[in-house]
Amino acid sequence: MGSTMVLTASQTALRVVNHISAMVAYWDRDQRCVFSNEAYLEWFGKTPEQMTGMTMRELLGPLYEKNLPYILGALQGEKQVFERRIPLPQGGARDTIATYTPDIVDGEVLGFSVLVADVTLLREREAALEQALREKEEMLAQVRELTGLLPVCAWCRKIKDDEGYWSQFEEYVKAHSKADFTHGICPDCRAKLQG
Repeated sequence: MGSTMVLTASQTALRVVNHISAMVAYWDRDQRCVFSNEAYLEWFGKTPEQMTGMTMRELLGPLYEKNLPYILGALQGEKQVFERRIPLPQGGARDTIATYTPDIVDGEVLGFSVLVADVTLLREREAALEQALREKEEMLAQVRELTGLLPVCAWCRKIKDDEGYWSQFEEYVKAHSKADFTHGICPDCRAKLQG
């Protein structure tokens, strides 16, 4: 039988946090990293050891100024939640939702924890859904409303299509909409036929 390794609660917590794909970190009130999980390696190319002691300005580079209002808000004791697109070191970018949660002890903010989750797949699906809805609305508009000039024979009422073929009114409407027909006789025509 193999030996069973007993982990402390902090070792277990570290293992769990390092298995999370989201970035998890703790920053002190001077905006220096105290702790980070291994996700920062994939997102920023930094190991937890490289992150320790690093400032947020050093890590974020050009994103720092964009995030500064949220950093300051967290340091003032207010939880911050915002979206941000983060460029990746290997190219490309990820859409994220970031949460900065202040660490308040006896009314004093000691720092804040950071959780940055990747929502790229969600944003891609939202964009695809929006595109599909736009296309559906365009198609429905075309179906509901036949637009433009329709060449109609003054004698037999056939309609000439875009390819130059003449078809019965009912056939044309069926082909260009979801409408279907049933036939009857209007009161005026009935009176003429009976008269």
